[in-house]
Amino acid sequence: MEPEDQGLADPDSRARTHLANERTFLAWFRTGLTLIALGLIGGQFLSRDVADGLVRILSTVAVATGVFLVLVGAQRYGSGREAIDAASFRPAGVSIHAATAAAVVAGALAILFLWLLPAA
Repeated sequence: MEPEDQGLADPDSRARTHLANERTFLAWFRTGLTLIALGLIGGQFLSRDVADGLVRILSTVAVATGVFLVLVGAQRYGSGREAIDAASFRPAGVSIHAATAAAVVAGALAILFLWLLPAA
């Protein structure tokens, strides 16, 4: 009798689920690192003709949002790993909304900053 006929799960499905969890974490991590780099680059190379404080604020928000996304990804990876092992996985809720809010704030500040930059 085949394992499917006995109601047993595919023996590789747990490994695939853990690998998918790791890929998801790497996406959070990659996005966070990109925002950190963007903040550092912005702080270094953006025009200082605009108020220096505004450049510093935008750069700090980008870096802080990047760090936040890496932390959210790490937290989700850890809780996902435990839930997968316990076969009690539940989709995300609060972390997705918090990360979205942080990205929207960073984006709104970036748009504001772009409008305040002197025209080339």
